[in-house]
Amino acid sequence: MLNPPRKPRYAATVQGVQQLTPRLRRIVFAGSALAGFNWNGPAAHIKLILGADSPGMRAPSRTYTPRAFNPARNELTVDFVLHGEGPASSWAAQAQVGQPMLIAGPGRSFALDSRAEWLLIAGDESAIPAIATILEVVPEGLRTQVLLEVNDAADEFALATIGPHVSLQWLHRAQPLSGHDGAARAGVELAAAVAAFRQPPGPGQVYVACEADAMRGIRRHLLVERALEREWVTTRGYWKQGATDHPDRDYGEDVG
Repeated sequence: MLNPPRKPRYAATVQGVQQLTPRLRRIVFAGSALAGFNWNGPAAHIKLILGADSPGMRAPSRTYTPRAFNPARNELTVDFVLHGEGPASSWAAQAQVGQPMLIAGPGRSFALDSRAEWLLIAGDESAIPAIATILEVVPEGLRTQVLLEVNDAADEFALATIGPHVSLQWLHRAQPLSGHDGAARAGVELAAAVAAFRQPPGPGQVYVACEADAMRGIRRHLLVERALEREWVTTRGYWKQGATDHPDRDYGEDVG
């Protein structure tokens, strides 16, 4: 079997760093090579290559959703959750203007179905960039419920493009997470809010992106208990509690 072609790579440097919340840091990458970056829609993904390849060994990489791309300025914006462990989080915590980064992508994005009469979006802080890009393309009048689980009010910040047709609910964890490990479980409040969601009549589309185990529980609820069609449900396991190298293509397809 042939290996899939490698995504294009773009050399860039850190252009700006902004602390959005105590746990969310925005980093803007810029460089002339990004003139070839092919922005392909909301909730797409890129790979950040952390270091250089060495003989017989590839440099570590991590998958992220770009928050925005400015083709006029060749700038790519990425928001990082600072969870205190892992190569990407550690790199973002110390990032400074002028540092280099190699960026590959983009990968597949999320497409809104024109037949949908309502939209449910559920995620945790790791999904905020993806959710923000989806909201930018939600058509006026499409009833949209957004559920976002974070540690507490300090993790909240204003999302653009929140119109009267969009309802945003921030969910605070009863036990805040201190990292990818710990006694607190991710996704408890998110799963409860999805279960309590009052589903409007007509066909609807669902996008879920959060901790992998929580995503599977939510996906099972949507496909089995609510009997939604698989084509209407998109799920992403962005990270896994207790793991620092979770696969970047965890779509929960083993559920339902």
